[in-house]
Amino acid sequence: MMSTADYDVRQVIESYVEALGQPNGTFVRDASELAYSKEVIKYALQFCIRSATADEARAALRSAYISLGNFQQLTAEEKGAVALLSEVGEPAAEGSELQQEQARRLGPVAVPLQAVMDRLKADLAILTQELKELPGGG
Repeated sequence: MMSTADYDVRQVIESYVEALGQPNGTFVRDASELAYSKEVIKYALQFCIRSATADEARAALRSAYISLGNFQQLTAEEKGAVALLSEVGEPAAEGSELQQEQARRLGPVAVPLQAVMDRLKADLAILTQELKELPGGG
């Protein structure tokens, strides 16, 4: 079991907030951007959520906790797919030429993108469930 003595919680949280603040073209983030493992960050956030006395601080920590799900371990192929997704941009109107062009460009990377999205959804479900068990959950 990890303890707060194993890591400087403040340093873990500060480095995570810094990573969250880095510009990114898409909601999927590469976990290699994180200075600490997701497990260490989760533990630090859980500790802070349990310790927080102000509702506003707890709400910000809970939001950061959920955002951890956006950070995924990506293969080289998945990194390329996520970069292309960012390049293609927001989905265009259904049936438009732009939407058809987006579909054509994303078609070859659909399988790796789906794998990333499946992991992301699973992580978000787990993180959401874990939050329900912490103070202020519900």
